[in-house]
Amino acid sequence: MSHDPHLGFVIAAYALGFLIVAGMVGTILADYLNLKQALASLSRETSKDPLKDLNRRDVISQNPDREGLA
Repeated sequence: MSHDPHLGFVIAAYALGFLIVAGMVGTILADYLNLKQALASLSRETSKDPLKDLNRRDVISQNPDREGLA
């Protein structure tokens, strides 16, 4: 196979394919880590006072008794 005239092109194609796949995996991994960090910071911000971050409508919708009789 060392006498094949297209061996260089085949090796270059495999190398380019490997670089593209490795780049995609690296990009996905970096995005995953950024999203995980953003989610953790969001969780830290809302865990201080959970009722402060809720809208009035959300608090009312959680209480089925609007008159406060129950």
